[in-house]
Amino acid sequence: MDKFVIRSKLPARGERKTVVKENKKKQATIESLASVVVVEEIQRLKCELENDHSPPETIISSLKLLGAKNLSKDVLLTTKIGHTVNRLRRHGSNEMIREQAKLVFRRWRGFIRDSGKEKPLIEVHCDKKTEVLRGKARQFLADALHVTLQTSGGLPELIERTMFQRHGWLISNDYKRRMRSLVFTLKHKDAIRK
Repeated sequence: MDKFVIRSKLPARGERKTVVKENKKKQATIESLASVVVVEEIQRLKCELENDHSPPETIISSLKLLGAKNLSKDVLLTTKIGHTVNRLRRHGSNEMIREQAKLVFRRWRGFIRDSGKEKPLIEVHCDKKTEVLRGKARQFLADALHVTLQTSGGLPELIERTMFQRHGWLISNDYKRRMRSLVFTLKHKDAIRK
């Protein structure tokens, strides 16, 4: 059968037509939707905004992330993120921070006014196994920092929440490995613990 196949020379590399297929449709994740809000992410951003040692670039990027979300009135009331943004709007340390906080504040106020009627709130919680593992991780961090969870000022919770967010809101082997190495480092290196 091969003797009947006529083979021709391939065109030179530059003459070949390359077809680039673009994936025009992408599946949206639930977090990428504007109306879907992860409350833990809002709390993490609130901690970044309230931290006195946060650089202005971090505060501005946090405000931009918050501005991209459509927070419901219930989420604004429970997290009290509106108070933090309003405080930055009035007493921000930088003019750019004040302007960005004004934009976020106006957008949220307009969204709340336009929404008018209350929509049902759908709460999504982690499963029991995830919550147990995250609670143990917080306890290990508190032990490594030589503080208790009640008197720590929220530092172990903040560290754990940030790690959980960086690992895609999932308990994976990478998350567990990072938490173990972080606990070990904090436990045995005084310079980092301070």
